[in-house]
Amino acid sequence: MKVLAIATRKGGVGKSTWTQYCVTTLFHILYKKGKKVALIDFDDQRSLANKRAKEIKSKQVVEALSEIFEDYEERLKNLYPLYTFGYQEYLEKYDKLQQHFDYIFLDFPGRIEKEQKAILETIDKVAIPIVADELDIESGVSYMKMCDTLNIKCGWFLNKEANTTFNRRIKATAHENYFQKANPNIEKIPGKESELLSIRERPEMYRKNRSTIIPFDDPEQNVYHLIKYLIN
Repeated sequence: MKVLAIATRKGGVGKSTWTQYCVTTLFHILYKKGKKVALIDFDDQRSLANKRAKEIKSKQVVEALSEIFEDYEERLKNLYPLYTFGYQEYLEKYDKLQQHFDYIFLDFPGRIEKEQKAILETIDKVAIPIVADELDIESGVSYMKMCDTLNIKCGWFLNKEANTTFNRRIKATAHENYFQKANPNIEKIPGKESELLSIRERPEMYRKNRSTIIPFDDPEQNVYHLIKYLIN
């Protein structure tokens, strides 16, 4: 079993968005290959679980899935599980999870708590979203340092890319001049043509459009590149 996360110390940078896109897409990719995927949400508000419950009852969602997959009814019956666990509950169930799943994605709240340390030590690889904002970058660098301390493999990608001088500077120089000083083993997550994965936001990426059932319409293959990095 591989435990994977898209994470950093700060909220609002795209952690939950890309986690949901990746796990949903990976479930459909692996559906006929006998590989099992799960998502664990550490948010006690159960927002993802509540979203799943609404989606299953939505005719619009079912119709959209039927347009993509002929076996949509079977996929609906066998959707990847979406658990809402506390940290201790996850640790207690870790061995059983290992027996049942090939890939588990963890979705953390936008903060670091001391109770998370034992959880982080179970992670195989992390993708760290960076937004070109000073506070977001500081949070990302702090997370990179923590991954280095815990020997967690990690890489970064630029999210919410905008056509600004600061964005271009972060994209071009931050890895060598800044991030590698925080974590010498940090990787650039490759995107198109093996360049740094840089994702421009578009309306379809907004929170309300996230789905736990329908794979994200992804012509730029951003989800593909994230999944490829995480599972390899």
